[in-house]
Amino acid sequence: MPGQEGALPAASPDPVREAGPLEEAWSIFDARHLPYRLLMLGKMLDRISTQQVRDVASVSLAEWRVLAHIAVMGSRSASEVSVAALVDRAEVSRGVRSLEEKGYLTRVNNPRNRKSSLLVLTPAGADVYERMQQQRRAFYSVLTADLNAGELQMLDELLLRIARRADGLARERPFEGGTTE
Repeated sequence: MPGQEGALPAASPDPVREAGPLEEAWSIFDARHLPYRLLMLGKMLDRISTQQVRDVASVSLAEWRVLAHIAVMGSRSASEVSVAALVDRAEVSRGVRSLEEKGYLTRVNNPRNRKSSLLVLTPAGADVYERMQQQRRAFYSVLTADLNAGELQMLDELLLRIARRADGLARERPFEGGTTE
């Protein structure tokens, strides 16, 4: 109540926090369904990212992932990109082919393996990467604006722990365990 001691000030509407379809979808399953919630978040981020890379760089999200991995890791084989990006080799191959056609990547001989080639960014590819990185950094800042540095660090550590567990499960035979529900 206004004027009541200890009363909280009226909250101004925050469009990011207003109830809507997200909250409804999020509440269908409870916190025991964390993988489902992570998949939902991943899909939302993919949709936003797909639009952003298309608008800024005229590339698909799969092409962007290949381009970004080469920019960050340096020249690598398509196989190495596939392993690092945790994606199917065929997806990387399609991305490489398209990026070559656009003049963003080129292939050079691989001195470590004559059967494969190394992927190298062209100057045009490096320019696309730099332009896109500016946009991505701004997007990440907006996305994580409600988290302080400690929370971001904790989130990263917790996600890595979950990812390690998932990786271990994926390396084992198909999951046969019981359920916690």
